Amino acid sequence: MRNMAVIKISDKKLIDDLQAKLILRLGRKISQQETLDLCLKNALKNFDELIALASNEPTLTPENAEEIIALFEEDDGAPYDLSADFPNRDDQEIYSL
Repeated sequence: MRNMAVIKISDKKLIDDLQAKLILRLGRKISQQETLDLCLKNALKNFDELIALASNEPTLTPENAEEIIALFEEDDGAPYDLSADFPNRDDQEIYSL
């Protein structure tokens, strides 16, 4: 016997729409439980994508890091104004360190 749990979904229409698409594509009835099971299996296989989706902060990948380093190296030697004022508070905090 499988463990079952009652869960609350913030937007039930999402699972209804996904279930309907699966039924049309598979040509057979699929339950919401089976739909969720498939989603969880897929999430585990694509965990990094799930983290990126769930995260409010951008994910630093090796490709992103290489791009940032390349841009930094292009600007090497550019003058930096320590008294610069930035309109964005976050930028102001970062560049004032």
